Amino acid sequence: MTDMFSMRSEDDAVDVGVVYSQSPETLRMFGASYMLDKETSGTLKILDPQGTILATFDVWQSKWVLAAELDA
Repeated sequence: MTDMFSMRSEDDAVDVGVVYSQSPETLRMFGASYMLDKETSGTLKILDPQGTILATFDVWQSKWVLAAELDA
């Protein structure tokens, strides 16, 4: 699955599985729905096909934050 984006737990100690998609937008929509559930704990990250973090879900802002925004 070398050309697929992936979404997984940001905390490596928590295994929520991995979801793959060719579209990071699909992962953002799916992940936001998951994260906005009141019983969800932890947070998610989206990685590009090379394994670099593209975005993380900020639970305080209830939105995805791009890695480029965090580095700025």
